[in-house]
Amino acid sequence: MSSCSSGSVATGTAHLLATRAGGVLTLTLNRPEVRNAFSREMLEALAAMLDFAAGARDIRVVVLAGAGGTFCAGGDLTRLAAGESIFGPADAPAVRLAAQKALQRATVVRLRELDKPSIALIEGAAVGAGLGLALACDLRYAGASAMLRTGFGRLGLAGDFGCTWSLNRLVGASRALELLYLSPPLTAARAQELGLVTETVPDERLGTHVSELAERLTAVPPDAVKAMKRHVARAHDHDLASCADAEAEWHVRLLESGAHRAAVRAITRGRVRAAGTLATPENSGAKQS
Repeated sequence: MSSCSSGSVATGTAHLLATRAGGVLTLTLNRPEVRNAFSREMLEALAAMLDFAAGARDIRVVVLAGAGGTFCAGGDLTRLAAGESIFGPADAPAVRLAAQKALQRATVVRLRELDKPSIALIEGAAVGAGLGLALACDLRYAGASAMLRTGFGRLGLAGDFGCTWSLNRLVGASRALELLYLSPPLTAARAQELGLVTETVPDERLGTHVSELAERLTAVPPDAVKAMKRHVARAHDHDLASCADAEAEWHVRLLESGAHRAAVRAITRGRVRAAGTLATPENSGAKQS
């Protein structure tokens, strides 16, 4: 895989596109003819690209998007209707189970545990396992016309790709069950009210908004990002005292970092310049008049 600072990155399949712009890696699910439904090739390439992002020091942010105005429909209904699975032969459930477990861990779990900010750019539909993929990202920005839906109950299924785990974390058990049982289509605005979407953005501004945000995130020092993500994850299943202890340990460690010292110097210089501007003769005279 190329390590160039900008341009396309080979993924090994047309089902996933990858581009780099500075410290931002954008991964685009690319099966628009089936609303970017999963394929084995897509998931394997996504897993490989997440590994690539994790190991590349100059990649600071990962953005996940879908081609053709749709985020992801999850499972391929045409294959499901034919009794087929992207994970293996229909008559080999153990093979399918092992493959699905491995690819779930390599995609949604890997995305969730990535020590770098991840953003889902949601256009159109995010449904089923596609919704699970979006919910695994740290931040989710949706176009105003986007629609989110669990979809599982309508198909006699119960959820996969971490969807139930993420829903429970984000909206609580009762609301998660409602969304799973009834599978209501959620507008982007309603999804934001529930806490599934970070922000709803006008469709025509969505791409620019996410690009600008991702660029801002590249300026946050990587070690600070890593600590923030670990603190927030720990807070779900540890008490206040142990979380505060962990914060203190990272705080002391980060105080010794070059990134912290550089940031303090920059802020201090900015304040000195601002104070100097306020103390110019013109300003002094204005105060005396």
